[in-house]
Amino acid sequence: MREALDSQVDGRTRRRLVAMRRVQAVALELFERDGWDAVSIEAIAAAAEVGPATIYRNFGSKERVVLWDEYDPMLLAVLTQELETHGVIDAMQRALQRALAEVYASDRDRILRRARLMRATPALLQVTAGDLRVLRGALAELLRSSKHARDELEAAVFAGALVTALEAAVDHWLDGDGEIPLNRCLHRAFTRLRRLGDA
Repeated sequence: MREALDSQVDGRTRRRLVAMRRVQAVALELFERDGWDAVSIEAIAAAAEVGPATIYRNFGSKERVVLWDEYDPMLLAVLTQELETHGVIDAMQRALQRALAEVYASDRDRILRRARLMRATPALLQVTAGDLRVLRGALAELLRSSKHARDELEAAVFAGALVTALEAAVDHWLDGDGEIPLNRCLHRAFTRLRRLGDA
């Protein structure tokens, strides 16, 4: 996954990604220390030694400083590949596991810190809910275009089930404070999703 990302970015983009990760790291420290409401974009900018305009340009909002992840755009590309040779549930599970394979090894702590903050912050939960709606829509469109769903309703149902399984896996991971590997949580969630056909 990381190699795929690296192959698609030039030097300028890579430097921008490094800078964004640094700002996010600084912001997480501030949010964890002072609380969400007490930290402004200006405070993040001062601590990260950048201008507020740079943060707005790169992230757009305070919520996006936490929710941004450079790997997110890769999921649909990997899923498209997996759908060529696997059914819907297997393809989604494999795509998520591929996406996490290297990312989790190097970024587990960052992912966990962001997820904890998201769960505890209503403003982040609200934005995340919108992001999940967008993801469901993108998955539904992909399932329709790849002929894995017979109509729009079926695509929407399949996409909703996949996103719900993903949410449940992340919640299970957080409930265990990250002690259970996230890939194992995904495996458990998607195993239970498969059982739905027998219910």
